[in-house]
Amino acid sequence: MAKGWGVNQRVKVVEAYVDYAPALNYRGMVERLLATVPEKYLNGLDSVVLCNMSGLPQRAKRGTIPRRKRRVKRAHAAGLYHPAWRGQKPWIQLFVDQIPLPARPLRWIHPLCDLLLGSVFYHELGHHAHTLRPEFQEKEDVADSWAGRFAVNHIRKAYWYLYPPLRLVGLISRWVRGKRLPVRTRN
Repeated sequence: MAKGWGVNQRVKVVEAYVDYAPALNYRGMVERLLATVPEKYLNGLDSVVLCNMSGLPQRAKRGTIPRRKRRVKRAHAAGLYHPAWRGQKPWIQLFVDQIPLPARPLRWIHPLCDLLLGSVFYHELGHHAHTLRPEFQEKEDVADSWAGRFAVNHIRKAYWYLYPPLRLVGLISRWVRGKRLPVRTRN
């Protein structure tokens, strides 16, 4: 790891797979993602549990969870945030078999793998940050907003050398989108 990066000792990363061999080192990826999160947003978070949806009992897969004014089947979730309840600290559960992986030849690219796992992990961490700094908006929108902030922070800290080219690509794409001719409609 880079100088100054220590794995956060207060947030445990637990692997709990049932009849599943992970394709990637998810523990190391989560530890990299945690290392770039400011300490104040991890206050109170107990652990991150990595597990597989296919290993859960059928009754745990049943039911739905609320998502943007509608219900989504629990079996389609890639991660869950479990808030503090009955004296238990809040924790995050990630279903690694539900998170999309890059193609096999691209799995060696750490920034790509970090961003795919990070999109789910940082969203769930955004739910935790929302409990620390409440905002009066839709819960999922707030979590997505936090996920974007955490992802940008991760790229800046862990892959600082990629940030200038990514900014340049973003500026060029915005410039190209601004130069497009308007689409004509047929009458």
